[in-house]
Amino acid sequence: MSTHETGWKVYSIRTTTGEVGSEYDPVSGSWGIDLNKTETMRIEVQKSELRNREKLWWMPWSGGVLFTYTGQDGVEEPIVAGPIYDYEYETTDTLTFLCGGIRKILERRLVWSDLSFKNMTYGDMAWGLVSHGMDKPGGKLPIIHGTPSENGRFEKNYQRWNLANNDIDKLLTDLSELQRGPDIMFRPQWADEDHTRIVWVMVNGTQLNPSIPQTGEPDFDTTAAKADIGAPTISSSAKYVNSRVWVTGSGEGEGVVRVYAENLVGVQNGMPFLETVISASDQSEQGSLQAKANGALVSPYEMVDQVTFTVRANSRKHPLGSYHVGDTAQVTLKGWLNIPDGTRPMKIISANGDFTDAVTLDFQEDRW
Repeated sequence: MSTHETGWKVYSIRTTTGEVGSEYDPVSGSWGIDLNKTETMRIEVQKSELRNREKLWWMPWSGGVLFTYTGQDGVEEPIVAGPIYDYEYETTDTLTFLCGGIRKILERRLVWSDLSFKNMTYGDMAWGLVSHGMDKPGGKLPIIHGTPSENGRFEKNYQRWNLANNDIDKLLTDLSELQRGPDIMFRPQWADEDHTRIVWVMVNGTQLNPSIPQTGEPDFDTTAAKADIGAPTISSSAKYVNSRVWVTGSGEGEGVVRVYAENLVGVQNGMPFLETVISASDQSEQGSLQAKANGALVSPYEMVDQVTFTVRANSRKHPLGSYHVGDTAQVTLKGWLNIPDGTRPMKIISANGDFTDAVTLDFQEDRW
Protein backbone atom coordinates (compact mmCIF):
# COMPACT_ATOMS: atom_id res chain seq x y z
CA MET A 1 0.00 0.00 0.00
CA SER A 2 1.34 3.45 -0.95
CA THR A 3 2.44 5.68 1.94
CA HIS A 4 3.39 8.84 0.07
CA GLU A 5 1.16 11.89 0.12
CA THR A 6 -0.88 12.36 -3.03
CA GLY A 7 -2.65 15.50 -4.17
CA TRP A 8 -2.00 19.17 -4.76
CA LYS A 9 0.73 21.44 -3.43
CA VAL A 10 1.21 25.15 -3.99
CA TYR A 11 4.62 26.81 -3.76
CA SER A 12 5.80 30.38 -3.92
CA ILE A 13 8.25 31.08 -6.76
CA ARG A 14 10.40 33.91 -8.09
CA THR A 15 9.31 34.71 -11.63
CA THR A 16 12.64 35.90 -12.99
CA THR A 17 14.67 32.93 -11.73
CA GLY A 18 12.22 30.05 -11.40
CA GLU A 19 13.42 29.58 -7.81
CA VAL A 20 10.94 27.55 -5.74
CA GLY A 21 10.22 28.72 -2.20
CA SER A 22 8.18 27.32 0.63
CA GLU A 23 4.66 25.93 0.37
CA TYR A 24 1.46 27.86 0.82
CA ASP A 25 -1.43 26.34 2.73
CA PRO A 26 -4.15 27.67 0.43
CA VAL A 27 -7.66 28.41 1.61
CA SER A 28 -8.97 27.88 -1.92
CA GLY A 29 -7.74 27.97 -5.48
CA SER A 30 -8.41 27.14 -9.10
CA TRP A 31 -6.46 26.73 -12.33
CA GLY A 32 -7.11 26.59 -16.06
CA ILE A 33 -5.06 25.77 -19.16
CA ASP A 34 -6.31 26.69 -22.65
CA LEU A 35 -4.55 25.78 -25.86
CA ASN A 36 -2.44 28.64 -27.28
CA LYS A 37 -3.40 30.99 -24.45
CA THR A 38 -2.02 32.11 -21.11
CA GLU A 39 -2.81 29.78 -18.20
CA THR A 40 -4.90 31.16 -15.33
CA MET A 41 -4.63 30.60 -11.59
CA ARG A 42 -6.36 32.02 -8.55
CA ILE A 43 -5.33 31.35 -4.97
CA GLU A 44 -6.52 32.61 -1.61
CA VAL A 45 -3.96 32.47 1.21
CA GLN A 46 -3.87 33.42 4.86
CA LYS A 47 -2.18 36.80 5.39
CA SER A 48 -0.31 35.29 8.32
CA GLU A 49 1.63 33.18 5.78
CA LEU A 50 2.96 36.31 4.08
CA ARG A 51 4.29 38.24 7.07
CA ASN A 52 7.55 36.27 7.33
CA ARG A 53 8.20 36.09 3.58
CA GLU A 54 10.30 38.57 1.63
CA LYS A 55 7.80 40.67 -0.31
CA LEU A 56 9.46 39.95 -3.67
CA TRP A 57 8.03 36.40 -3.38
CA TRP A 58 4.42 37.63 -3.28
CA MET A 59 4.46 41.03 -4.99
CA PRO A 60 2.78 41.13 -8.40
CA TRP A 61 5.13 40.20 -11.26
CA SER A 62 8.24 39.45 -9.13
CA GLY A 63 6.42 36.76 -7.17
CA GLY A 64 4.50 33.82 -8.48
CA VAL A 65 3.00 30.43 -7.69
CA LEU A 66 3.58 26.85 -8.75
CA PHE A 67 0.81 24.22 -8.62
CA THR A 68 2.03 20.62 -8.48
CA TYR A 69 0.22 17.28 -8.29
CA THR A 70 1.56 14.05 -6.79
CA GLY A 71 -0.13 10.93 -8.12
CA GLN A 72 -0.32 7.36 -6.92
CA ASP A 73 3.16 6.69 -8.26
CA GLY A 74 4.61 9.27 -5.86
CA VAL A 75 5.92 11.51 -8.65
CA GLU A 76 5.33 15.22 -8.06
CA GLU A 77 4.59 16.92 -11.38
CA PRO A 78 4.49 20.68 -12.04
CA ILE A 79 1.09 21.41 -13.60
CA VAL A 80 0.92 25.18 -13.98
CA ALA A 81 3.07 28.07 -12.80
CA GLY A 82 3.58 31.75 -13.37
CA PRO A 83 3.54 35.27 -11.96
CA ILE A 84 1.09 36.91 -9.62
CA TYR A 85 -0.15 39.78 -11.78
CA ASP A 86 -2.65 41.37 -9.38
CA TYR A 87 -4.39 41.07 -6.03
CA GLU A 88 -8.10 40.35 -6.33
CA TYR A 89 -9.15 41.41 -2.84
CA GLU A 90 -7.96 41.46 0.75
CA THR A 91 -10.03 40.57 3.81
CA THR A 92 -9.16 40.73 7.47
CA ASP A 93 -7.49 37.32 7.28
CA THR A 94 -6.83 36.49 3.62
CA LEU A 95 -5.35 37.83 0.39
CA THR A 96 -6.33 36.52 -3.04
CA PHE A 97 -3.75 36.37 -5.85
CA LEU A 98 -4.63 36.48 -9.54
CA CYS A 99 -1.95 34.63 -11.46
CA GLY A 100 -1.11 33.68 -15.03
CA GLY A 101 1.33 31.45 -16.85
CA ILE A 102 4.74 32.83 -17.81
CA ARG A 103 3.21 33.93 -21.14
CA LYS A 104 1.42 36.64 -19.10
CA ILE A 105 4.71 38.55 -18.99
CA LEU A 106 4.97 38.35 -22.79
CA GLU A 107 1.80 40.47 -22.96
CA ARG A 108 4.03 43.23 -21.56
CA ARG A 109 7.06 42.69 -23.83
CA LEU A 110 7.25 44.44 -27.21
CA VAL A 111 9.20 44.04 -30.43
CA TRP A 112 11.67 46.93 -30.10
CA SER A 113 13.67 46.64 -33.34
CA ASP A 114 12.91 45.58 -36.90
CA LEU A 115 12.89 41.79 -37.21
CA SER A 116 13.09 39.79 -40.42
CA PHE A 117 12.58 36.02 -40.37
CA LYS A 118 13.38 34.24 -43.64
CA ASN A 119 13.35 30.57 -44.60
CA MET A 120 12.09 29.57 -41.17
CA THR A 121 9.24 27.57 -39.69
CA TYR A 122 6.50 29.37 -37.79
CA GLY A 123 7.59 27.54 -34.63
CA ASP A 124 11.15 28.85 -34.89
CA MET A 125 9.77 32.33 -35.57
CA ALA A 126 7.81 32.02 -32.31
CA TRP A 127 10.99 31.17 -30.43
CA GLY A 128 12.73 34.07 -32.14
CA LEU A 129 10.02 36.42 -30.89
CA VAL A 130 10.23 35.04 -27.35
CA SER A 131 14.04 35.38 -27.35
CA HIS A 132 13.72 38.95 -28.64
CA GLY A 133 11.20 39.69 -25.89
CA MET A 134 13.73 38.56 -23.27
CA ASP A 135 16.45 40.79 -24.76
CA LYS A 136 15.64 43.69 -22.44
CA PRO A 137 17.27 45.23 -19.37
CA GLY A 138 16.61 42.60 -16.71
CA GLY A 139 14.41 40.82 -19.22
CA LYS A 140 15.80 37.30 -19.00
CA LEU A 141 13.24 34.67 -17.97
CA PRO A 142 13.76 30.95 -17.22
CA ILE A 143 12.25 29.87 -20.56
CA ILE A 144 13.92 27.29 -22.81
CA HIS A 145 12.98 25.98 -26.24
CA GLY A 146 11.86 22.37 -26.10
CA THR A 147 11.18 21.72 -29.81
CA PRO A 148 14.18 21.17 -32.14
CA SER A 149 14.69 23.82 -34.84
CA GLU A 150 13.93 22.87 -38.44
CA ASN A 151 14.59 24.11 -41.93
CA GLY A 152 11.64 26.20 -43.06
CA ARG A 153 10.21 28.08 -46.00
CA PHE A 154 8.24 30.97 -44.49
CA GLU A 155 9.05 34.66 -44.20
CA LYS A 156 7.69 37.34 -41.86
CA ASN A 157 8.77 40.87 -40.99
CA TYR A 158 8.04 42.90 -37.88
CA GLN A 159 8.52 46.66 -37.67
CA ARG A 160 9.59 48.44 -34.49
CA TRP A 161 7.25 51.39 -35.10
CA ASN A 162 4.12 49.22 -34.87
CA LEU A 163 4.10 49.30 -31.06
CA ALA A 164 0.33 49.04 -30.61
CA ASN A 165 0.34 45.61 -32.27
CA ASN A 166 3.78 44.35 -31.28
CA ASP A 167 3.36 42.65 -27.92
CA ILE A 168 4.91 39.20 -28.07
CA ASP A 169 1.81 37.37 -26.80
CA LYS A 170 -0.32 38.82 -29.62
CA LEU A 171 2.29 37.94 -32.23
CA LEU A 172 2.42 34.34 -30.95
CA THR A 173 -1.38 34.16 -31.26
CA ASP A 174 -1.17 35.49 -34.82
CA LEU A 175 1.29 32.73 -35.72
CA SER A 176 -0.95 30.02 -34.25
CA GLU A 177 -3.94 31.29 -36.25
CA LEU A 178 -2.21 31.03 -39.63
CA GLN A 179 -2.89 28.13 -41.97
CA ARG A 180 -0.90 25.26 -40.45
CA GLY A 181 0.16 27.64 -37.72
CA PRO A 182 1.73 25.83 -34.75
CA ASP A 183 0.27 25.21 -31.34
CA ILE A 184 2.48 27.01 -28.80
CA MET A 185 2.54 26.25 -25.07
CA PHE A 186 4.80 27.05 -22.12
CA ARG A 187 4.99 24.06 -19.75
CA PRO A 188 6.69 24.20 -16.33
CA GLN A 189 9.10 21.44 -15.40
CA TRP A 190 11.66 20.84 -12.66
CA ALA A 191 15.09 22.25 -13.45
CA ASP A 192 16.90 19.99 -10.96
CA GLU A 193 16.41 16.73 -9.09
CA ASP A 194 16.01 18.53 -5.76
CA HIS A 195 13.04 20.54 -7.07
CA THR A 196 14.56 23.86 -6.03
CA ARG A 197 13.88 25.56 -9.34
CA ILE A 198 11.62 25.32 -12.40
CA VAL A 199 11.94 26.32 -16.02
CA TRP A 200 9.21 26.85 -18.56
CA VAL A 201 9.66 24.82 -21.74
CA MET A 202 8.24 26.45 -24.86
CA VAL A 203 6.98 23.65 -27.10
CA ASN A 204 5.43 24.14 -30.52
CA GLY A 205 4.10 22.33 -33.54
CA THR A 206 6.42 21.45 -36.40
CA GLN A 207 6.42 22.00 -40.13
CA LEU A 208 5.01 18.50 -40.69
CA ASN A 209 2.39 18.70 -37.94
CA PRO A 210 1.11 21.92 -36.33
CA SER A 211 0.28 19.98 -33.15
CA ILE A 212 2.91 19.81 -30.41
CA PRO A 213 4.89 16.53 -30.58
CA GLN A 214 3.87 14.02 -27.92
CA THR A 215 5.45 10.79 -26.70
CA GLY A 216 2.24 8.81 -26.14
CA GLU A 217 -1.42 8.98 -27.04
CA PRO A 218 -3.90 8.87 -24.15
CA ASP A 219 -7.05 6.79 -24.53
CA PHE A 220 -10.31 7.97 -22.95
CA ASP A 221 -13.23 5.54 -23.18
CA THR A 222 -16.45 7.19 -22.00
CA THR A 223 -18.43 3.98 -22.59
CA ALA A 224 -16.50 1.76 -20.15
CA ALA A 225 -18.64 0.40 -17.31
CA LYS A 226 -16.14 1.18 -14.53
CA ALA A 227 -14.28 4.14 -15.96
CA ASP A 228 -12.78 6.97 -13.90
CA ILE A 229 -14.35 9.38 -16.39
CA GLY A 230 -17.46 11.43 -15.64
CA ALA A 231 -20.47 11.55 -17.96
CA PRO A 232 -19.57 13.55 -21.06
CA THR A 233 -21.46 16.51 -22.49
CA ILE A 234 -21.39 17.60 -26.12
CA SER A 235 -21.65 21.16 -27.42
CA SER A 236 -21.81 21.79 -31.15
CA SER A 237 -21.26 25.22 -32.68
CA ALA A 238 -21.92 26.53 -36.19
CA LYS A 239 -19.92 29.70 -35.46
CA TYR A 240 -17.12 28.76 -37.83
CA VAL A 241 -19.23 27.49 -40.73
CA ASN A 242 -18.28 29.72 -43.68
CA SER A 243 -18.13 29.58 -47.45
CA ARG A 244 -15.72 32.51 -47.63
CA VAL A 245 -13.49 34.28 -45.09
CA TRP A 246 -12.18 37.77 -45.89
CA VAL A 247 -9.16 39.30 -44.16
CA THR A 248 -8.51 43.01 -44.46
CA GLY A 249 -5.06 44.46 -43.82
CA SER A 250 -3.55 47.92 -43.66
CA GLY A 251 -4.52 50.90 -45.80
CA GLU A 252 -7.51 53.19 -46.24
CA GLY A 253 -10.47 53.19 -48.62
CA GLU A 254 -9.72 51.46 -51.91
CA GLY A 255 -6.15 51.04 -50.72
CA VAL A 256 -7.08 48.51 -48.00
CA VAL A 257 -5.24 45.24 -48.60
CA ARG A 258 -7.77 42.41 -48.69
CA VAL A 259 -7.70 38.70 -49.45
CA TYR A 260 -10.12 35.81 -49.06
CA ALA A 261 -10.24 32.05 -48.75
CA GLU A 262 -13.27 30.04 -49.83
CA ASN A 263 -14.65 26.56 -49.99
CA LEU A 264 -17.92 26.02 -51.88
CA VAL A 265 -18.47 22.36 -50.99
CA GLY A 266 -21.23 23.32 -48.53
CA VAL A 267 -23.01 25.45 -51.14
CA GLN A 268 -22.84 22.60 -53.63
CA ASN A 269 -24.46 20.35 -51.01
CA GLY A 270 -27.37 22.70 -50.38
CA MET A 271 -26.02 25.05 -47.70
CA PRO A 272 -26.50 28.82 -48.10
CA PHE A 273 -23.46 30.91 -48.94
CA LEU A 274 -21.98 32.40 -45.72
CA GLU A 275 -19.04 34.76 -45.31
CA THR A 276 -17.24 36.70 -42.59
CA VAL A 277 -14.56 39.39 -42.29
CA ILE A 278 -11.47 39.43 -40.06
CA SER A 279 -9.45 42.61 -39.55
CA ALA A 280 -5.65 42.60 -39.40
CA SER A 281 -5.06 46.32 -39.87
CA ASP A 282 -1.42 46.15 -38.80
CA GLN A 283 -0.44 43.78 -41.64
CA SER A 284 0.27 44.61 -45.27
CA GLU A 285 1.85 41.42 -46.62
CA GLN A 286 -0.66 39.55 -48.78
CA GLY A 287 1.02 36.21 -48.06
CA SER A 288 0.54 36.57 -44.31
CA LEU A 289 -3.05 37.76 -44.76
CA GLN A 290 -3.80 34.82 -47.06
CA ALA A 291 -2.39 32.36 -44.52
CA LYS A 292 -4.62 33.95 -41.87
CA ALA A 293 -7.69 33.63 -44.11
CA ASN A 294 -6.87 30.00 -44.92
CA GLY A 295 -6.42 29.24 -41.23
CA ALA A 296 -9.79 30.79 -40.34
CA LEU A 297 -11.71 28.77 -42.94
CA VAL A 298 -12.33 25.88 -40.58
CA SER A 299 -15.21 24.23 -42.40
CA PRO A 300 -17.61 25.05 -45.25
CA TYR A 301 -20.49 23.12 -43.69
CA GLU A 302 -19.52 21.06 -40.62
CA MET A 303 -20.21 22.22 -37.06
CA VAL A 304 -17.38 22.15 -34.54
CA ASP A 305 -18.14 19.56 -31.86
CA GLN A 306 -16.67 19.91 -28.37
CA VAL A 307 -16.65 17.06 -25.87
CA THR A 308 -16.31 17.76 -22.14
CA PHE A 309 -15.89 15.34 -19.27
CA THR A 310 -14.08 15.02 -15.95
CA VAL A 311 -11.18 12.68 -15.22
CA ARG A 312 -9.80 11.82 -11.79
CA ALA A 313 -6.42 13.46 -11.26
CA ASN A 314 -5.22 10.35 -9.40
CA SER A 315 -6.46 7.97 -12.09
CA ARG A 316 -4.20 4.97 -12.65
CA LYS A 317 -4.87 5.01 -16.39
CA HIS A 318 -4.85 8.80 -16.96
CA PRO A 319 -2.95 10.43 -14.08
CA LEU A 320 -2.63 14.18 -14.23
CA GLY A 321 0.75 14.98 -15.75
CA SER A 322 0.66 12.04 -18.18
CA TYR A 323 -1.15 14.16 -20.77
CA HIS A 324 -1.07 17.83 -21.74
CA VAL A 325 -3.34 20.42 -23.29
CA GLY A 326 -2.50 20.22 -26.98
CA ASP A 327 -2.17 16.41 -27.01
CA THR A 328 -4.23 14.32 -29.38
CA ALA A 329 -6.11 11.55 -27.59
CA GLN A 330 -8.24 8.62 -28.71
CA VAL A 331 -11.77 9.28 -27.41
CA THR A 332 -14.53 6.66 -27.50
CA LEU A 333 -18.13 7.92 -27.59
CA LYS A 334 -21.54 6.36 -28.09
CA GLY A 335 -25.11 7.62 -28.36
CA TRP A 336 -24.65 11.22 -29.54
CA LEU A 337 -26.50 12.94 -32.36
CA ASN A 338 -23.67 15.00 -33.84
CA ILE A 339 -20.77 12.58 -33.31
CA PRO A 340 -20.90 9.03 -34.74
CA ASP A 341 -20.30 6.12 -32.37
CA GLY A 342 -16.74 4.89 -32.17
CA THR A 343 -13.20 5.92 -31.34
CA ARG A 344 -11.59 8.92 -33.04
CA PRO A 345 -8.66 11.28 -32.48
CA MET A 346 -9.60 14.44 -30.58
CA LYS A 347 -7.35 17.24 -29.35
CA ILE A 348 -7.33 18.32 -25.69
CA ILE A 349 -8.00 22.06 -25.98
CA SER A 350 -8.37 22.94 -22.30
CA ALA A 351 -8.06 21.59 -18.77
CA ASN A 352 -9.18 23.15 -15.52
CA GLY A 353 -9.82 22.32 -11.91
CA ASP A 354 -9.30 23.26 -8.29
CA PHE A 355 -7.64 21.40 -5.43
CA THR A 356 -9.90 18.36 -5.69
CA ASP A 357 -9.19 15.24 -7.78
CA ALA A 358 -11.65 16.27 -10.50
CA VAL A 359 -10.04 17.61 -13.69
CA THR A 360 -12.35 18.88 -16.45
CA LEU A 361 -11.09 18.31 -19.99
CA ASP A 362 -12.41 19.79 -23.24
CA PHE A 363 -11.79 18.09 -26.59
CA GLN A 364 -12.37 19.00 -30.21
CA GLU A 365 -12.08 16.77 -33.24
CA ASP A 366 -8.48 16.76 -34.38
CA ARG A 367 -8.68 18.55 -37.73
CA TRP A 368 -5.10 19.81 -37.72
